[in-house]
Amino acid sequence: MHLIQGSLDSSTTLLTSGAAVIALGSAFYGLRHQLSVKQIPSLLALSCLVFLAQMVNCPIGFGFSIHLVGASLLAILFGPFAAMLSMATILILQTGVLGDGSYATLGANFLNMGVVAPWVAYGLFRLMQGRRFPQMDVGQLATLAIASFASIMAASLSLSLMLGTPTMEMFLISSVWGLLETLIAVAVFALCVRNENRQLSVASRLAFRPVALMCILTLCLMPFSSQQPDGLEHVLEISQTSVE
Repeated sequence: MHLIQGSLDSSTTLLTSGAAVIALGSAFYGLRHQLSVKQIPSLLALSCLVFLAQMVNCPIGFGFSIHLVGASLLAILFGPFAAMLSMATILILQTGVLGDGSYATLGANFLNMGVVAPWVAYGLFRLMQGRRFPQMDVGQLATLAIASFASIMAASLSLSLMLGTPTMEMFLISSVWGLLETLIAVAVFALCVRNENRQLSVASRLAFRPVALMCILTLCLMPFSSQQPDGLEHVLEISQTSVE
């Protein structure tokens, strides 16, 4: 879901970059009251998994591929401010180290995947579950599924507004993308909170061994990552938006 250089005009690039800087500043401020020191190792572990998973494009047989975004999972387990900071770090590393995306569109990518997606997911989850402690039950898994799917749809709507791309094409692709996001998010969430002891924090209950195994599995899948354009690039091609 990464925008690339040439996707946005100069005024939109300037506007989104400025908004992203303000949003990131608010994340640093809000993080002071949302994340404890004990949670940092867990956040880093899950962020590493999201970083690796975003590098694996899965072909779905419709001429494009999709990958995990992971913002909803980070937001629900660690809070939206922590998710914003994590997604910002992931996007900066992808742009600077891997060349995925561009600095010109970094602000727009962050607003979509690092602001809209986590806040929509977190808001829906809290609206439906209140302040219940994360635990392994059908209600929370179903709520997570709804929140994860909605986060992708909301991020895609935000993209459509930025690009002026056909909303129906983006909606159809985002629906498929949202299903993949939902399946992976539910599986990882179940692993993270499978311990029924409510006295333990999410950080203490995060299953490092399964997360580490998933990271290793993701690394093994990277050579088989699809070379097809991802869903966003596919929409840009269809709409004949100029990209470089």
